[in-house]
Amino acid sequence: MAHELLSIPVFLTCFHWSFPSLTATTTVLAADCFSSGNNGFSAAQFQQVANQVCSVGPDAQIQFGTTGFPFYWPRIIQGHYEGTAKVHCRVRALDISLQVIDWVYRCVHHIISQCVVGSGRNGGRWDWSYNGVEAHYWIQGFN
Repeated sequence: MAHELLSIPVFLTCFHWSFPSLTATTTVLAADCFSSGNNGFSAAQFQQVANQVCSVGPDAQIQFGTTGFPFYWPRIIQGHYEGTAKVHCRVRALDISLQVIDWVYRCVHHIISQCVVGSGRNGGRWDWSYNGVEAHYWIQGFN
């Protein structure tokens, strides 16, 4: 499947804690958004697919009904992971006192929050590489 990328300057600032001094530094982790508009999928539907990619993966696909008359094409969201390690997929979210709030699917959350919710796109990709370890994720909805 061919994916079209649209360079949209969308950024999400994340905090990274440096132990033992507990100093916070910020980095910008941007998703590359696909060029097509969102066809009415909700962020929750994208998150369902993201949960499968991170928990089971490397691939996930869920059909959310059809387009209706006259063609009844399936409305599908697909997600995919590839790389040397499935890092940044399922991480613990901490509050300011370092108490665990919840598990967060960070890699695909960047795509959903920046591309789907923030820019009204049908998905995107997020890539991470450090010291030879790579993780690449994409998620996309289409009919």
